[in-house]
Amino acid sequence: MTHPLSDSFCTRYGYSKPNLPYIKGQCLTVQSHEPPAPTNNDCSYDPITAREREHIHPLKRCILHPPLEGQDGSTIANLEIIETVRAGDSHCAQLVVMQVKQVSPQNALPMGRRLLAKIYDPLYFDHEQDDADPFLCVDRDYSHETASYMALRELYGKIVPYYFGSFTLRWHVDKASTRSVRLILIENIPGTSLQQLNPAHFSQLHRQSIMKAVIDAETSLYTHNVRHGDMHPRNILVLNAAEAPDARRVVIIDFGKSSTRRTPYLEEEEQYLPGVEISPLLRWNKAWGFWHAFDPWIDWDWQPWLEYQYAFTRSSITDYMRSVWLPSVVTEAPPPLPNIE
Repeated sequence: MTHPLSDSFCTRYGYSKPNLPYIKGQCLTVQSHEPPAPTNNDCSYDPITAREREHIHPLKRCILHPPLEGQDGSTIANLEIIETVRAGDSHCAQLVVMQVKQVSPQNALPMGRRLLAKIYDPLYFDHEQDDADPFLCVDRDYSHETASYMALRELYGKIVPYYFGSFTLRWHVDKASTRSVRLILIENIPGTSLQQLNPAHFSQLHRQSIMKAVIDAETSLYTHNVRHGDMHPRNILVLNAAEAPDARRVVIIDFGKSSTRRTPYLEEEEQYLPGVEISPLLRWNKAWGFWHAFDPWIDWDWQPWLEYQYAFTRSSITDYMRSVWLPSVVTEAPPPLPNIE
């Protein structure tokens, strides 16, 4: 299988990007890596790096902008790509299924198991778009995703994939230099995203069951102080009964925009009661509009259904919780506009 590559600011230099290496049969040697703390950037270009594209080839830019450092670990593994899931140019990450062929020390990774590798390679990011710096984006996604997975250990194999760690692979650029690329290894989930499923193929009762599972899963993330940041049908995998004999219904993926705090402001974190479960009656109230991301799946009156499903949590809601997660400014109708004649 071949993957066409865009020019991505390459034609003016007389050569394109290197051939995509993330193909079936490719073997990679990776080293374990302790990631840096989550970044605080918004991935926007600054004027200097935006203009840099006009005179420096993307490959050379990868050397100029290496990933954030972190710390190398002691595990070395040889992996083989056995299937591509999403691989090609202009992707924020490459997704491939891999098998561990060799690992040292032994048992550091499961031999023979199909693992999903998420590879944050900025070279095959879209270098032509003007609203996102590839290098800032991969640093953000890698640092935030690893932090969230490490915070969600209790949920591995339940509502999030098992997480097998973070790694670095190194590509030779020429005889004198290499470039480092970060990746993570997670459980390969045999599910289908909500975005790929047709709601018309499900009864209303079945769709309500799925939405209940989505709310329960997101609430569990939040109880573990993780805000996903991108709760969208594309990031929710649905498993059928055969694939989920233990009633594992939905799995949430893609934590690149997540946060391991309940608020962006560290000094205010205690005000958001970290570790305390907050009722969906507050956080999924219709006033917030979070459910609109799932509009194609919802053909019922949201708020009465939510009130019925989570009535058992009402007694846990305090006045303080209501003031933080459902303040009156959100639920009250705005005042009428002045009558200007």
